[in-house]
Amino acid sequence: MRLEKTVLCFCKYPDPGVVKSRLAKELGREFAAAVYKVMLEHTVQTISLGNHELALHCFPDTQHTFLEYCSNKYHVPLYEQKGEDLGERMLHAIRSHLKHSHAVVLVGSDCPELGLDHINEAFHLLNTGSDIVLGPTRDGGYALIGVTRIDSLVFEGISWSTGRVLSSTLNNIKALRWKSSCLPEVRDVDTFEDYQYYLNHDDHQQLFEIVHRNFQATG
Repeated sequence: MRLEKTVLCFCKYPDPGVVKSRLAKELGREFAAAVYKVMLEHTVQTISLGNHELALHCFPDTQHTFLEYCSNKYHVPLYEQKGEDLGERMLHAIRSHLKHSHAVVLVGSDCPELGLDHINEAFHLLNTGSDIVLGPTRDGGYALIGVTRIDSLVFEGISWSTGRVLSSTLNNIKALRWKSSCLPEVRDVDTFEDYQYYLNHDDHQQLFEIVHRNFQATG
């Protein structure tokens, strides 16, 4: 049976030294990993509330107790990311789910501002003529990509983790002559400034307050 829509969440092992390297330089590896764990579970919880199929795509694999915890608590199946770089891994994941879904939306796991309203709007745009939808971030990347079809060119020549990711992707989409749409810009968490923004943001500060207090007490 062909499913109507599927949401994929991309994540990494939430371990010190593995995630949030820029944040770790300012706050330490343990703190950065704790912040990432909070964001990852928040993302999984958020997408679990929507009317769509779910999948958690994990790097380097699915064999991590916290990922298994999220899978069991929120009833989300785990998949291993496959590919040499982020573009190859996203391409593989999207292609595999498009075999069973009309539309696929892929999100990251480090952007608390990205909510169900963004995901639902992405599906609406895909259902009303857009081939591809991007959710831009303030640093020149994107926290969401939604598609009804995919081509390897979308991810070709992208310098990942730079401020040119969004513009390069849009240029690739233009070369394909596909119809694209962009959602309102959101802020992911890569730096201490990003972390401070969320810590002082009424809608999201509770996410980080416990982590912040715990590390203040032990610091």
